Amino acid sequence: MRIAGRVGWSCAENMMSGTVLIEKNAGSQFGAAIRGGDLVCKGDVGSRTGIDMKGGNIIVGGNTGAFTGFMMQRGRMVICGNAGKNLGDSMYDGVIYIAGEPQSLGVDAVWNEMTDIDRQWLERKLRMYDVMPKGGIESFRKIGSGKQLWNYDNLEPTEKKMVL
Repeated sequence: MRIAGRVGWSCAENMMSGTVLIEKNAGSQFGAAIRGGDLVCKGDVGSRTGIDMKGGNIIVGGNTGAFTGFMMQRGRMVICGNAGKNLGDSMYDGVIYIAGEPQSLGVDAVWNEMTDIDRQWLERKLRMYDVMPKGGIESFRKIGSGKQLWNYDNLEPTEKKMVL
């Protein structure tokens, strides 16, 4: 599906497969709980993009708001611009690629090394949708989970304070 304009909140929530391409901007909770397919916004998106993401790919051609990738469980997210506060907060798994700067990383989000496989995947996907940051593929950095919250409920109260 191709949308020539913009979309509001929760576009493609629980998307299972296929492709949704937005030519302009999108509201908050873009791709909430997405499970599969490619969800692409060539413009900017709001806060909590990809919240509870369970699979698939979210590609943002511009900037994204606070708490993007919150509680991400699987999948890949690509941000060609900047991100708001707490990028990848409480993510369990999955990968976030960002070409710009996040205001801050969230709890348990850590920088990872980019591999040749990451670069090849990014090159293919971004060319497919004609979305590329000014700095090209080399401007991307990779964020993943530090895996410190996986057994969060089993931690003692004093250990929880240390993690947070």
